[in-house]
Amino acid sequence: MVRNGLFICSIGLIIILYALNPASMQYDLLSMTTGIFLVVVGGYFFFKGRKKEEQNKKDSNEVKR
Repeated sequence: MVRNGLFICSIGLIIILYALNPASMQYDLLSMTTGIFLVVVGGYFFFKGRKKEEQNKKDSNEVKR
């Protein structure tokens, strides 16, 4: 989940970067919205995956009785 989240974030940032039309210096609203959405979803996946990895690491370090 962590790697997938970072990948989706990077795609969203690239879309935001190319949302500006250099000829007219205006932003494409649909591309900007899509890019922001992908960054938010990617961040959610990243933090969810990181939390899950920390929980798995914590569970594996516990002493089994």
